[in-house]
Amino acid sequence: MIAVKLAYDGSGFFGSQIQKDKVTVEGQLRKFFNARILSRTDKGVSALGNVVFVEEDINLRRYSFDRIWLYGKAVSWKKPFEKRYSYFLFKNFDTDMVEEACRLISGKHDFFNFCKKDRTKTVDYTKKIDVKLFIDDHIRLDFTGESFLWEMVRRLANAIMKVGEGKIRIEELKTLLEERTDEKIPPAPSEHLLLANIKGFEFSYDHYILRKVKDYFENLYKDAFLKKNIFDYSLEFLRDIDV
Repeated sequence: MIAVKLAYDGSGFFGSQIQKDKVTVEGQLRKFFNARILSRTDKGVSALGNVVFVEEDINLRRYSFDRIWLYGKAVSWKKPFEKRYSYFLFKNFDTDMVEEACRLISGKHDFFNFCKKDRTKTVDYTKKIDVKLFIDDHIRLDFTGESFLWEMVRRLANAIMKVGEGKIRIEELKTLLEERTDEKIPPAPSEHLLLANIKGFEFSYDHYILRKVKDYFENLYKDAFLKKNIFDYSLEFLRDIDV
């Protein structure tokens, strides 16, 4: 068994795990070899450091496709794996309240109110995670833990946003962590979530593929930056119109 590190642009996939009649990351890889993806990501979620297990050695360059890049191999690893998801927000929140919400969520809790039910298996809703806040020209929430429930990160991110907007009081968030309810927090948009990394592997990297990943996201950044300037100009123009 070999562990392969992969990145992908999730905007073109219906999630990571194989699904019938849906284009997924795992589904694309299984067209060529047996693959089992380690960490589930939802539709639209991108990854820089997910992992897929394969039964035999493969040529990384041969099986790096459009919007999927295989760029590392490992033959040894140590459990438990540590996963890190990052969620990105605008800076238009009360950052003090966002920070307080992150502190409250960090630790061991029953996250029943913050996940989508998976009726296919018995679920342990008690998890221990850490949530760190980073503030620059935007807000980044880093969620770190050994395992996460289905849609858990996106629902927690939404709860943190609602606290930052004043729509949920910190006492209400505490209650949601302590008492199970029928009204769960809905998930935040998937396109703002990134599976940043999974620790526990000793990877060797293909730097040619890494450069291709870097070039791809650099081009996306340039395009987004130009669009931002168009939007800024358009808003400025519209605000100056006397109505």
